[in-house]
Amino acid sequence: MGNPALDPSILQDFLTESGELLERLEGDLVTLERDPRDPEMLNQIFRALHTIKGSASFLALTNLVRIAHASESALNAARNRVVVVDRGVMDLLLSAVDVLKRQMQQLRDGQDLVEPPAELVSSLTAIGDGRWKSSAPASAAVPGEPTHRGGDLASNERPLQLPSSKQDLLEFLVSDLEETILKLRERLEGLRSANTRADASGDLVETSVALVRAVEFFELDRTTAMAKVLSESMQVMANADDATVEAALPRCGAVLELLIRQVGCLKRSVVGEWSTEALVERLAASARGNSGVPRAGSVAEALRIDGVDTGESDAAEVSPESTAMADHPVKPGAECSKGAEERAAEGPRKSGPAGDQTIRVEVGRLETLMNLVGELVLQKNRVASLARTIGAREVEQALREALSTAAGGLDRVTSDIQMAVMRTRMQPLDKLFGRYPRLIRDLCGKTGKKIDLVIEGGETEVDKSVIEELNDPLVHLLRNSADHGIEMPADRVKGGKPETGVITLTAMHEGSHVRIRIRDDGKGLSRERIAKKAIERGLVSADAVATLSDREVYDFIFLPGFSTAEQVSDLSGRGVGMDVVRTNVQKIKGTIELSSVPGSGTTIDITIPLTVAIMPAMMVAVAEEVYAIPLSSILEIVRPAPETLSSIGGRKVMRLRDSVLPLVSASEIFGLNGGGEVESPFAVVLAQGGRRVGLMVTRPVGQQEIVVKPLDVAAGHGKKAVSGATVRDDGGVSLIADVAELFQLAEFGVSGADQTA
Repeated sequence: MGNPALDPSILQDFLTESGELLERLEGDLVTLERDPRDPEMLNQIFRALHTIKGSASFLALTNLVRIAHASESALNAARNRVVVVDRGVMDLLLSAVDVLKRQMQQLRDGQDLVEPPAELVSSLTAIGDGRWKSSAPASAAVPGEPTHRGGDLASNERPLQLPSSKQDLLEFLVSDLEETILKLRERLEGLRSANTRADASGDLVETSVALVRAVEFFELDRTTAMAKVLSESMQVMANADDATVEAALPRCGAVLELLIRQVGCLKRSVVGEWSTEALVERLAASARGNSGVPRAGSVAEALRIDGVDTGESDAAEVSPESTAMADHPVKPGAECSKGAEERAAEGPRKSGPAGDQTIRVEVGRLETLMNLVGELVLQKNRVASLARTIGAREVEQALREALSTAAGGLDRVTSDIQMAVMRTRMQPLDKLFGRYPRLIRDLCGKTGKKIDLVIEGGETEVDKSVIEELNDPLVHLLRNSADHGIEMPADRVKGGKPETGVITLTAMHEGSHVRIRIRDDGKGLSRERIAKKAIERGLVSADAVATLSDREVYDFIFLPGFSTAEQVSDLSGRGVGMDVVRTNVQKIKGTIELSSVPGSGTTIDITIPLTVAIMPAMMVAVAEEVYAIPLSSILEIVRPAPETLSSIGGRKVMRLRDSVLPLVSASEIFGLNGGGEVESPFAVVLAQGGRRVGLMVTRPVGQQEIVVKPLDVAAGHGKKAVSGATVRDDGGVSLIADVAELFQLAEFGVSGADQTA
């Protein structure tokens, strides 16, 4: 259960941090499955689980701690080479992530935490304890490294004795102690240079004080003495000269090495005991510049000349570089040293001032800021309009110039503020793409197919609101690529292809838009099957389908209920999905195109704007009304001569240079011709994908930057070709044309669209 008395702000911080870790965790686990012995990935996943568990234990979220701890233990067994992460282990770890996600959502909803499945916890615990019967080969363990815990005590070990109240917290506090020691090791090298000594010393002093507090918990006199002398040495070396630092560093490294060995012992509930009195005294003396202290050139030499017997014959093998503790510590020959070598593989972590370079801001504040910027843009447009109006009148030239200059300055500042606020809302698509390796893995398990998902351009950034709307369409498309596109391994081999199919998910910037491409190397689309289905449903005649291009035939796939699947599965084939995909993409002012080469694969391109809140638009008059058309969809505006206008099959068309474009009347679409024919001499040529259409309007008004206001279908218009509204620079309100719907009306006719609206 959760803690009902929990501070909401603390809980929100936990949900934010842990949510980010979980987002990455799922993708990291799938990556690990490809290379189960990758130490860097093992450590990265272990750290994420350890952080989640530690924060949850602080908040007394018992059920969450239970599943996180079991998962962490299983990962630690993999790090210790006790078990290899095969498919069975991975299934359990991914199931644990699902439980953690469900618990996080329950915390957000204010509900009690679900208790993790007992069988799942038991299986993960068995992996952590080395009792798991893995299907991986036994030879996976690395020779020469211990593959078990426990055993007889060494001559320099004794059992750890703690009160029961402390014994319950032992595991968590040992982990915290280990984290503190490793942080000290990472920053110790900064003392070598006079340029970085002050900054490194500040971090080291703060961390070493925390180290003393952590060590005192265990009531170990010798270990506490080492921690205290290390902390004192950090303080005095902040202003020490180079010679003093060089003399003291090997012994600092030796103390840290013994402390990390002690962590390894504490994990087994034993205490390592070494004669450290000489080491402690000489470190204190050398840190204060005492030249009479015997010099040591390395950690190993410091341990040897100070009489610290670790019981290992290979202590002398330590390289001089380890005096800075930048490389791996002494090669372990006993289990007490095990933790040090493993944690060293984790690599450096950021610390110090760099951690203050970012802050978390509530999404609601960014939404408010974006709304205010939108209002600022509207006022900027209004000021610019007034400046033009006054400039056209007979007023003093100095006043006109001053007003024009002020309006221009306001325009520049507003644009800069707008871009700065938009950047605060931008997020990398990796936040979305990171979910899909798990999706493809699960689909492979259900279908028996072999599929590699290749992700490119995940660093591409788009507005947060756009990312939120993209997930469902991309999931549908990836499912279709896996289910309909990629063939079974045997079929691929027969066709001369590798048995493993490839789905490539790519993102790239294209001007003010982002293009997301999903490409598979499967069997491709069958024009004949799609055309046959379209004829059966009465969407097109057999004679007409022969005149359609491949793209026009493929577009039938996006119609509601259209499916060529012969069997319905739990993945696809019900005919509900591709129409929803297009609807969701169009909702964020995007477009979707589909192309295919039979036998070679299918490519789907989604083009979306960087943001949907503010955009440039062309204002056009239709009778007495003014409408906004997104500028990105306009190719040109022409005034067609009468001889270029004609009709084909009862539909108006226009000949524009070497092509023929269908025409739609804006007055008819927006219901403005009730009192008779509306003069519409201008054609706005719109483009979407490879298609073009001409929208007949009364006249162009001019370009403006518009702020999009959400709007339900306008009751007075009865058409779906409206996507929102905006306030013009003259203070009036204009509806924004839905370009995607205009193309639908051009293809199927206005009357037909009315019937389905």
